[in-house]
Parts: sequence; structure tokens; C-alpha cells
Amino acid sequence: MRLSSWLVALVAVLAIFVDIPKHQFSFPFNCPGICLKIGDFQVNQEIKTHLGLDLQGGTQLVLRLQYEKLPAGSNASQSELQTQTIRVIENRINNLGVSEPVIQGLGTDKILLELPGIDDLQQANDVATRQAFLEVKVPDKDNPGKYKSLEPPLTGADLNPNGVYVTFQNGTKPVVHFEFKGAASDRWVQISKDYLNQPVQITLDGKEVSAPVIQTVFTTGTGIIEGNFTTKSANELSIQLKSGSLPVPLEVIQSSRVEPTLGRDSVNRSLVAGAIGLLLVAFFMIAYYRLPGAIAVLALLYYTALTYALFRLVPVTLTLAGIAGFILSIGMAVDANVLTFERLKEELRSGKSLRAAVEEGRRRAFPSILYSNLATIMTAGILFWFGTGTVKGFALTLAIGVGVSFFTAVIVTQMLLHAVIEVNSLRRRRLYGVEEKAPDARAAASPVVAV
Repeated sequence: MRLSSWLVALVAVLAIFVDIPKHQFSFPFNCPGICLKIGDFQVNQEIKTHLGLDLQGGTQLVLRLQYEKLPAGSNASQSELQTQTIRVIENRINNLGVSEPVIQGLGTDKILLELPGIDDLQQANDVATRQAFLEVKVPDKDNPGKYKSLEPPLTGADLNPNGVYVTFQNGTKPVVHFEFKGAASDRWVQISKDYLNQPVQITLDGKEVSAPVIQTVFTTGTGIIEGNFTTKSANELSIQLKSGSLPVPLEVIQSSRVEPTLGRDSVNRSLVAGAIGLLLVAFFMIAYYRLPGAIAVLALLYYTALTYALFRLVPVTLTLAGIAGFILSIGMAVDANVLTFERLKEELRSGKSLRAAVEEGRRRAFPSILYSNLATIMTAGILFWFGTGTVKGFALTLAIGVGVSFFTAVIVTQMLLHAVIEVNSLRRRRLYGVEEKAPDARAAASPVVAV
């Protein structure tokens, strides 16, 4: 078997593994999904199917921007502050893996936030409203036991977002790693010299998170925040620090649980309808194209497993619009196979051998498949660029599905076709929907001449 065949088989095995509804593969610590930590290399990927607000419900919050709590002298307009606040909340929510949230302004002093799949109102409140103002304070010589701010303050605004992440002390205790950037990095190093063997205080929203004693002079602008963190709370803190602090304090003025707009019965009926549709397509392909049709069904199963695995890994939120994009891409996958098989039958009817017909059919169908898939992906790209909410979800699922369908039609289907034509019992022309060639009458009538 050639290397490409092994790669296709390996992709299939990995896709089926990812598609398993509930599994956990973790080493050397426990966490949902795939977690690996080998030296400095670390992967923490949760694998699950993300359903949209219309399929699973979620949480809805209405937040009020407390402009009256802004320090005197703030000259930013309310619309600018609202836009900045929405951007910070959006970054936090996206980093949590909550796809397709609804975040929009209401007037100039409120924000509507809808979070699919989040049932914990307290968690939603914390994520949305925590100020996440990090500050480093040093011992106050005039007030022993107290800490004071630096002049100017050294805050989370000076952090490098790419340098904030969760790591594990002693392999098990989660801590938040941070890194200052630019001049703040030099200040952090200087603090370690000025306050060697003394504690410095790290506060979040005015509350002490940790007060480690500086035991060595730092050589870089990095450090860690220790605390009684769980993996989840440490991840949330790192996300908030990376997203930056809120420019305006927020308060929740309304919170509620949102029920799915589609009931479970509607979803189940949709799944049954989709399964029946797939079975009818499979029946048609096998009845009309025979052996190539059966190969197309196998390729379609491969396509479905791989696409669903990608949806879980990316992750993609499946709303009703997203499912529509997925089903539409299944149609594209079938179209590509139909184009190839029709060319194959034409070549067989013209009298070519099976091997030559398969190769010529692939060559003639490829431009049509390529250009039609490119046109669809470009359309999906435009929808994703200009669309919002469920429109983006539709475009994303459509683009992923079309990309995978191109791979299965061009690579997987062709690989299977070339494999079956090597089997003598599967080389009969009627298995490909073409009548067997009649024996040449003149050749049959000619006397056999002994040589």
C-alpha cells in the first residue's frame, strides 16, 4: 500500500476517535479532551460537539456600563467605551470556546450577551463583569505590612498577551504564567533587585491574589501568579488577563436562562429526515452507478466522519443554519462523484479499457470539480467576512464541508476506484453500469490460422 493510502487510513482512524461522543485521553494529568504535557510542549484541547443557542439554549445577560464609576478626567466617549467593552467581552468569550455568542450594544449604556450552552449564571456573570485589573504592588516602608502602588503603576495593561498562559507547578498545581512587555519588563527585573528577599503583592481588581517573596534577581520580565486555582479558574484568569481589563465597570441588571427555540422532538425529526435523505442518496448511487456508487457511499461515510471531527476540533458551533451548510456540502460531495462516474461511463462506452477509463474520467472531471468547489468556498468566504452570528456559522460549516468533500472526491474515491480495478472479479463492465462489449463478429468468423 502506498504512503498516501496509509495517510488516508490514518486520517480515518483519527477522525473516528475524535467523533466518539465521550472520551478522554490525558497524560500526565486529568482534564477533558486531549491533554498532553511533555516537557515544554503542552496541548490542552477539549473535544465536544458545540450546539448553538437555538438547539441547546443558554444564558442571557443584560449588562449596564457604570460610567459614573469612571475616574474623573476620562475623556473617552460613551460609544467608544461601549465598543471597547464589547471587544474585551468578545475576546473572553471566544477564548472560553463559546462559539457564536450574541454580543451587541443596547443604546449607549447597555450590552446584551447571549451565551449558548452556558447554564451557570454565576460563571457567566464572572466572565462578563470581572474587571480583571492586575497590579503589582511593593512593600510600603512607611506602613509596615502594607503595600503601595508603583509610580507609575505596573498593571496588566503592560502584559504581553501571548505570554499569559496556564502552566502546572510540580506537574499538578495550576498557576498563571505572565510576561511583561517593553519597558515594563525592565521595571519588573529592577523590582526584583530593589526588593530581593521581600514579598511583592499581585492584586486583581484590588484583591490580593498572591504575595510571593522574591528569592532571586529576575533576568526576564516573566513571573507566575499562584493561588488556590483549579485548572478551570486558572484558565479563566489567563483568558481575562489576555483579553485586557474592562474599560468600564459593569453590573448585571438582568440574567436569565434561554430555552432552545427548537424542541428536542424537532431536532430528532430533523436528524431522522437527514438520515433518510442520506439512505435515499446511497440507494440511488448504488442502483444507478453500481460498484462506483458503492465506492461513493464509502467515500461519503469517510467524508461525514472527517467533517464532523473537524467540527469538534475547530470547534464549530452547530446551529440550524450550520447544519444546513453541512448538508449542502454533502450535496457537493455527491455531485463531485457523479461528475467523475459519468465521465467514467462515457470513456467505457467509447471502448477504452477500465484502467484507462478510470484515469481519463478523473482527468476530465477534475476541472469541473475544482472550479465548482472554489466558487462555493469563495461565496462562503464572502458570507463569513460580511456576515454575523448564524450566517458566519453557515459559511464556516459550508467551507469546511466543501473542502473535505473535494479531498474525498479527488483522493479517497480515486484511491478506492484504483484499488477495486486491480481485483479481477470486480473488472466486469456491467459492474460499472456499462453493457459488456459484444464479441467482434468478423473476428469470430475468421478461420484460425496455425502459426
